[in-house]
Parts: sequence; C-alpha cells; structure tokens
Amino acid sequence: MAKGIFLAVLLSLCILSASVSAQDRSKAPEGGRDLQALNQQASNPVGDLWMIANQFNFNLLQSDKVRAFRDPQLQFNWNFQPVLTFEPNDDFRLVARPVIPLYVSPYAGGRDRVDSVGGLGDAELMVMLTPGGSKSSGFIFGAGPTAIFPTATDKHLGNGKWQLGPAAAALYMNDKWVVGIFPQHWWSYAGDAKRKDVSLTKAQYFIWYSPAPTWQVGMSPNILVDWMQPKAQDRWTVPVGLGVSKMTMLGSLPVKFSVEADYSVVRPSNIPGNEWTFKFTVTPILPKLF
Repeated sequence: MAKGIFLAVLLSLCILSASVSAQDRSKAPEGGRDLQALNQQASNPVGDLWMIANQFNFNLLQSDKVRAFRDPQLQFNWNFQPVLTFEPNDDFRLVARPVIPLYVSPYAGGRDRVDSVGGLGDAELMVMLTPGGSKSSGFIFGAGPTAIFPTATDKHLGNGKWQLGPAAAALYMNDKWVVGIFPQHWWSYAGDAKRKDVSLTKAQYFIWYSPAPTWQVGMSPNILVDWMQPKAQDRWTVPVGLGVSKMTMLGSLPVKFSVEADYSVVRPSNIPGNEWTFKFTVTPILPKLF
C-alpha cells in the first residue's frame, strides 16, 4: 500500500512539473522581492524572511516486533512553524523558530489492538544567531539554544519533560542550490519523574536544486537518534526522500508550496518507527513588521 501511495505521489509531481507555464511569473509585484530569491531563502533555516510554515505530515508507523504495528498505522502531524528574524545591525541576524505540533497518533492499546489519540504535542523553540546580516549566497552558518516544553495534552503525544540543548545550521546557497544540515539535540533536565529521561538528536539535512525559476527539486528529511533506547538497533531513524516545491503569488502574498515523500532506510526494529512520511507544506512569506 505504501509503495503504491509513493508512486502516486511521484506521478502527481511529474504531472505538476509538466504543467509549468513558459510565462511563469518569476517576479513579485512592483516593489516586491524576486520570487526566485525568496524561493531559495525560504529553504535557508537562518534566512532573513518572516514566514509561517504549515507542514502536514502523514507518517506510516510500523514494527515487525510489535503485534499491533505489524501492519503500518497512520499518524497525522501538523507542525505550525512561524519564523521571525531580527537584524540589530548589518553584522548579525537573530532567528526565532517556534514549533507547535498537533497530532492524531496511534498507540498500542493492547497486544493486538491499536487505539488513537489526538491533541497538542510538545512545543519547541529554537533561537539562532548568524553572522553576515542579510547574506543570501555562499557559506552560511548559525548557532544557538533549542528547547522543548512539556505541553502535550496526552502522554502518548509527548515526553513529559523540560528539555534543553544546542542547535546549529551550516549550508551553502546560491541561485540554484541550497545544501546543508540543521542539527538539534535535547537533554531532559526536569519534568514528570515517572517518565524516562530524554537524550534526542534531530538532524535535518536538505538538498534542493532549482531547475527553473521558482521551482525546486530535492529533499529535506529528518534523521532521528534516540540515545536512551537500550538496544542500538532501535536508536536510529535515517530517511531519504524526494520532493518538489514551488513559489508563487496568491494575490500580493508570496506563498511556497512543497510536497515530499521520505522512506526510512534505517528505522527501529523492536518499537514502532516511521517507515514512510508524506509531507505537504504551505509557507506564506510575510512582510517584516520591524
């Protein structure tokens, strides 16, 4: 079933790509910014844009060792991700990236039974400082703290722990390519004493190529490493993917649309893990208020 969905997504992407008009609007309205530059900058985790990413994830969770998850189970996740940037001077930029997740998630309600629960997950906040002001090409990097707050409305949707750690980003960007990595790590330091401690790494790597103005082809999966899993084969989730994105104008507002399918070539074997992830993202680019 999952492979059929993946092929259908790829076919849809090919049809969508073939429908690009030769008269594609690659410029924003008069006084606006070039849409191709916006498209590239929107893929930069420490860029200078104000935007609101809405990422809708459809995850297929599976495990041969857990009876309830021998058949893939669908988990829905909506990540609401505003991005705000501040430039106190020409030498530095501050980037704030909160993430507010909502879930409808399956869990083992018994040996052979799958139940589900919906609600708010644990919220995240990352703040990074990057040198270079509005630098939009060449090698770019940033670093800062990242935190997770125990806001989940159900124990199956979060870890129940206050978490803190470092974040960094390093990338190369020009008018055609955006290539880089965006790692974060969290350690728990407080929270529900009955819940297990957390030591978790999430490293997003991204490779995007622009074959035509306002279009990108590539991927941006998340590698996950749960260092607290007692068995080494359950710690790593390593996906690869394929996606397409398009920057366009909706009225006077630039909006980036993207679709992507990721398959985990390495995933946990004794606990449920992501086998497939299908992502649809809508990202309006906002005028800066200050």
